[in-house]
Amino acid sequence: MTTPTASDDGSPVDAVLEAVGDVSDKAAEIAHDAGEKAMETAGAFAEVTTHAAEATETHQAVSWGARAGFFLDGVLHMAMAWAGLRIAWGSGGATADESGALTSISAGLGGRAVLWIGFAGFFVVALWNVSRAITGRHCHNGFKRLEHAADGLAYVTVAWSAAAFAVGAGQSSRQSTVSLTQTLLGMPGGRALVVLTGLAVAGVGVFSIWSGWTRDFLVDLERHPGRPVVVMGVIGFIARGVAFALVGFLFVSAAWTRHSQEATGLDGALRFLQEVPLGRYELAVVSVGLGFFGVYLVARARHLRL
Repeated sequence: MTTPTASDDGSPVDAVLEAVGDVSDKAAEIAHDAGEKAMETAGAFAEVTTHAAEATETHQAVSWGARAGFFLDGVLHMAMAWAGLRIAWGSGGATADESGALTSISAGLGGRAVLWIGFAGFFVVALWNVSRAITGRHCHNGFKRLEHAADGLAYVTVAWSAAAFAVGAGQSSRQSTVSLTQTLLGMPGGRALVVLTGLAVAGVGVFSIWSGWTRDFLVDLERHPGRPVVVMGVIGFIARGVAFALVGFLFVSAAWTRHSQEATGLDGALRFLQEVPLGRYELAVVSVGLGFFGVYLVARARHLRL
């Protein structure tokens, strides 16, 4: 009786390797098929999403709602500009941000009804911006689509604030910003998160300055609005960018000192500007610029490129 050798039936190691190779090939084949199906599903989903966004963006009700939302936002910016000028010249404790403007509206005759109208308008503007970011219509580069996406998120927050003030549960932008900063600082890696938030907000400011300087905002209009509106748009976008850059700086400062109270939003940024040399005049210039931006938004409501 002879004993089997490796040359007779193959070594056990070779058999195991062969089995592992078969299993690996089969797994790779399954993974490849799954990947193709996932790509097909993602492609179909993207196509459906794009078609839905196109239908939403071009719907007449959404178009008119977006016009109304831009008009109302223009009014808010004019109110913010007036509050900023009052702060600059020391005549009253106005709040120079959206929350201050919404507070003033809520205190007026029929204020809650106006706030609900504002909520609807801002929500439609958010929907319109997100739809345009998805479809890319009239967006000459990726940054323009990113701008629409960011604007969509911003208008969601404004719509939420309008609804909150309408039901009597609104809070100032300063309070909400401090609360957000405090929450982030309490998380693991919180200081880095606050710094990233500040850099993101400052980035929006830089992009706004660039849009004003290059007149990139004109691509959002279906026709030339006239030289006075263009000049106001240039000044308005630059002033808005300066304000956002200051807000971002205060976020970074809060992360550096670990004091959430230093992240005070737009109102705090404008009040911070008042403390620098010749700050009263600089605050007045930025406030006038925000008012000009409001005028541009009203013009955009009229000349919106659909």
